[in-house]
Parts: sequence; C-alpha cells; structure tokens
Amino acid sequence: MFSKDHRINMHINNGLFNGKIVYIHYTSKEGLNAIKMQRKISANPNRERRGTNAKKGVYLTLAKDAMNGRNAHNLLFLGEERYELSAMYCIIFVFNSPRYLSSAPITSGSHVTEVISLDDIYFHQINIIYDGKNPFN
Repeated sequence: MFSKDHRINMHINNGLFNGKIVYIHYTSKEGLNAIKMQRKISANPNRERRGTNAKKGVYLTLAKDAMNGRNAHNLLFLGEERYELSAMYCIIFVFNSPRYLSSAPITSGSHVTEVISLDDIYFHQINIIYDGKNPFN
C-alpha cells in the first residue's frame, strides 16, 4: 500500500525506522483527537461503543499490513458496522525502547498480524512518524 508521502512509504516498505519496528494504530477522527488530548493511546476499551465484552488492549498492526480504511474495516474489524469509520485515521510510530507485545494473525490463515499492547502507550514512550488521516486511502 502506498502513502501520498514518500517518507512514510520508505518506512512502511522496510518496516523499520532507525532500526526499530514500525507500528500502525488505526482509529477514528474522534479517537485521534482523544489520543492527542490524553497524549496516550489508551488500552481501556470504550465499552459503550465496543460492547461489554471488549478486551483491554491497544491494537496495532505491523508496517507490512498498512491498508486503506475500507480494507482495515474488513480485515481488522471484520466488517462490523460499528467500526466502519475506525480506520480513517492512524498513528504510525516506533517504540523508543523494546517492549514485549503479543502478536498473531487476525484470524486463522490471515496474512494480517494483530499486535496487542496490554498497557497504555504514552507519547513519551514512542516516536511518532505520522498522525492524521489514513495516508493509505
């Protein structure tokens, strides 16, 4: 997938920024505004929006899985209507220091890897490469 910004493409294509793994967190406009206001990506789910069974965690993808909003809606959010606008924005970043994260394919046989941080991700823990409208649209 290609961004309109060649610098983002460079980091997405090789999956690294200064030797560190590049991650993408997809979100909505409201989600991005809340993230910027709180200066963190919260691991606590919005149960009103996501339901009472929503699990704690910050859900990320690897750079190799960069995608437009429609593909993210289908591949990451499995086409669920309430998540239709949940990938129109994103934050692309690297962690400043190594962090243990669990990862697995989204579904059995999927080529897309889901990475989960069980803890909040604070801005001081990451180097943000990009934040804004999904550049892969």
